Amino acid sequence: MTTTRRRFLSTSTAALAAPFILTSRRAAAADAAGRTIRLGHIGVGGQGSGLLQNFLSVPAATSVAIADPFRQRREAAGQKVKEIQGHDPKLYNDFRELLADESIDAVIIATPDHWHVPIALAAVRAGKDVYVEKPLGYTLNQNRALMEACAKHERIFQYGTQQRSQEILKRGIELVLNGYIGDIERIDIWAPKGSGGGSLEEIPVPDGLDYDRYIGPAPMKPCTKDRITGPGSWYCSDYAIGFIAGWGAHPLDISIWGLNYDQQGPFKIRGTGTVATPDALFNTITSWDVQMEFAGGIKTHFMSDDIAKPIVEAYRKNWTGDGTTFFGTKGWISLSRGGYAASNPELFREKQGKDAKRVPYQNNYYKAFVDAVRDHTPSIGPVGDAVRSDALSHLSVLAIQSGGEVVWDPAAYRITSPEALNASMSHEIRGDWAQI
Repeated sequence: MTTTRRRFLSTSTAALAAPFILTSRRAAAADAAGRTIRLGHIGVGGQGSGLLQNFLSVPAATSVAIADPFRQRREAAGQKVKEIQGHDPKLYNDFRELLADESIDAVIIATPDHWHVPIALAAVRAGKDVYVEKPLGYTLNQNRALMEACAKHERIFQYGTQQRSQEILKRGIELVLNGYIGDIERIDIWAPKGSGGGSLEEIPVPDGLDYDRYIGPAPMKPCTKDRITGPGSWYCSDYAIGFIAGWGAHPLDISIWGLNYDQQGPFKIRGTGTVATPDALFNTITSWDVQMEFAGGIKTHFMSDDIAKPIVEAYRKNWTGDGTTFFGTKGWISLSRGGYAASNPELFREKQGKDAKRVPYQNNYYKAFVDAVRDHTPSIGPVGDAVRSDALSHLSVLAIQSGGEVVWDPAAYRITSPEALNASMSHEIRGDWAQI
């Protein structure tokens, strides 16, 4: 991958630290007011069909194309578009044919995990804005490549972290930003653990599935009943690094949202983890316990929910299976998609003044993306934050696998110790897919 994908990578990481600034296209936004945004959907399985339903409800958008290597899925999605929007979208087996349509403004990518960044890169280079489901890349270098491509081509990116449109979470983040719990000292982050199992018994490729295209850049392996399912794409190391990223993306994003503690300088990661079924199809880390120490002295404890539950329940009574707790010198605030808590619940009733720090917000995450595409303004789930939060997952896995301490320099986008682990920031790409 280092050789075949070198053109995607550069040493510059300024885009990670700096805000995403759109220049030449901003002037054109004034001419775009009121126009309908034409969307293409790539991947319409479980999550993809849900996203399709959500975007079909956005008045300023129309879904004009569907791509999926499962014929039955793309046909069902096409029928849904016709029922709701009254027209027949174009249906494709090959996403590259969809990207060749110059009339499409943006694409919604909800494929198996290993396809997220390769397709997003191809889309950005084809002049499309991108909504990309979490987690982000299969490797750290994939993430950097996408970040740099978005900056180079001035494309809008929005991450699939929909909790940024939950008003109570936005309010909690602004309380943290404005010092209501004092200076941040430590953070707890937790997410649902992964799963073991998964059959390795070969089956015939189901009718209607282009299996070679489904596997794409991953190693070609025999088709099994579990390999071509959602859990197969979440828990199998051929396609993902596990739920440590697949679900961890949500509470990690909350920790990144509005904070900059991981950009102050090199930081340290150390952790342990278990793989429930290393010899089965689902062979990624299922349970994890990771400690991070950031340059400013802030300590972060990133855990699977089985590890986190007794720790979190000691201070938060309304347990939820994922969450992020900020501990400050004056109290704590705990935020999750399933609820919130605080050392002083009355904090959430505080009315902050006009000079208070604010985070970009819109209560409809899907409309927010369409608006950003139409106006060519930064999204509320930007690529820099996606890269930063996803890096924490990858670094956690590397620390667990290495059994020692990993030191990461976010400015250099490089592991400074042990340096041999930098080889793990890339991976091989199968066949011609390396040319994407």
